[in-house]
Amino acid sequence: MVSEKRFRDQQELAAWLRGQGVNAAAWGLAGAKSLNDLWHEYYLGEITFDDDPPARHVRVVQIILTRGEDRLLEIAQEFGDGRTRRRLMPPSEKLLAGESARTAAHRCLFEELNLGPAEAHFLTAHADVQETESNSPSYPGLRTRYTIYTFQVAAPGLPAGEFWRDNKAAAMGDPVKRHLFGWRRVA
Repeated sequence: MVSEKRFRDQQELAAWLRGQGVNAAAWGLAGAKSLNDLWHEYYLGEITFDDDPPARHVRVVQIILTRGEDRLLEIAQEFGDGRTRRRLMPPSEKLLAGESARTAAHRCLFEELNLGPAEAHFLTAHADVQETESNSPSYPGLRTRYTIYTFQVAAPGLPAGEFWRDNKAAAMGDPVKRHLFGWRRVA
């Protein structure tokens, strides 16, 4: 039986994680996000926590942009403190509490690729939805359930090679300063 766990502050969250056996020693190092980043995601309503069994639950929108046989992937992220991490994933964004997948997709296009509504066109009316569970690359050792909403989008004005885009959400506390994108053949 999955029940949602709620927290009053970051210290309560940290104590719960320790009690669940989650070792956060590597968080905030190399490509991992910090406990403060996790609290920020929770506080903004981007994630929830399941109590039984303990897990982080994230609803994510994923944007599929193709050019011929190539797909646009986020190659890397650069954090505000200068650290970088490899991604090799389609552009994606966590949904906020109460936000529709389509609204989050528009926000993803704007925040990560700096594209407005006139520069990107949805090729699918509704998202394909997939559920998966794994250990989080952002928070090593934390089990995470993902609900992924995928949209096919066309944006013909994007550069042909690799290109950096500033993260518009960095000013609102997002630890990612900018994104490196590029076109890759995906099998």
